[in-house]
Amino acid sequence: MTLTLKKTVCPPRAAMMSIEEIRRCFPALARTHNGYPVAYFDGPGGTQVPRIAVEAMNDYLYHHNANTHWAYPTSEETDAIIDSARRVLADFLNARQTEIVFGANMTTLTFHLARALGCRYERNDEILVTELDHHANIAPWQLLEKECGVKVRMVKMIPETGELDWDDFSGQLNEDTKLVAIGAASNALGTISDVRRAGRMAHSLGAQIFVDAVHYAPHQLIDVRDWIATSSLAPPISFMARTSEFCTAGMTCFARLIFRN
Repeated sequence: MTLTLKKTVCPPRAAMMSIEEIRRCFPALARTHNGYPVAYFDGPGGTQVPRIAVEAMNDYLYHHNANTHWAYPTSEETDAIIDSARRVLADFLNARQTEIVFGANMTTLTFHLARALGCRYERNDEILVTELDHHANIAPWQLLEKECGVKVRMVKMIPETGELDWDDFSGQLNEDTKLVAIGAASNALGTISDVRRAGRMAHSLGAQIFVDAVHYAPHQLIDVRDWIATSSLAPPISFMARTSEFCTAGMTCFARLIFRN
C-alpha cells in the first residue's frame, strides 16, 4: 500500500544544506548556558534529535499507532512505515531489505544474537573481543562463557597509539575461534579499526565476524558487502532518531548466511 505521512518543510533534496540550515534542524543547538552556545560532545549513548524525527514519531503515534500485520488501516500503515524504514536502512548499509532487523537497542540485540549463536557453540570454542570495544560488545560474549563454556579471548590495544594490536590479534586467532567481535570505531577513543582485515583473517580460519558499528555509522559510510561481515550493528540513536528512553531503537543487519545456518 502507499502511505503519505505528514510532511515537514525541508530544503530541496538536490540542494546542499549549509551548516546553519543543519543546525536549525536541531532545537537543542539553540540552547545557551551562561550566555554561551552549548556544545554537545555526544557519543553513541545518545545524540541530539532533529525536529523532523520528533515530528515523524509524533505523527505516527497520533495517527497510525497500531499492532503490525492486521487487516485494518492503521495496522497496514504501520507495516508500510516499517517496510519503508527497512528499505532506507538497507540502502544506507548496502544490504538487502530482508537482512534488516529492528530491536530495543544495540546491547539488547547483541545479547539476543549471542544466545542464538551460543546454541551452536561447544565447550572450549573461542570468541575474540578487543580492548577497544564497548562493554555492549564484550559482556554478551562473556555471558556465553558461563552459559556454554566457551572461552573469550581479549585482543590488546597499543596504549601509545590507541590502535588495535594486530600482532596480538593474529596470535590469538586460531582454529578454535568461532567468532570475532570487533568495533568499527572505538566509543572512547574514536579509533577506526580495519574490519575488512579482521574479516579476512577470521574467515581464513572459518570464523564469523560481528561488527559493532555504533560509533562508526554517524561518521563513515558502511558497506556490509565490502566488510564481508556476518552481522553488523548500528542503532538509530547514532542516526539522530533517539528522543527518550521509551522510543530508543536498535537496528542490526544480518547477512543471509546466518539465517541459512
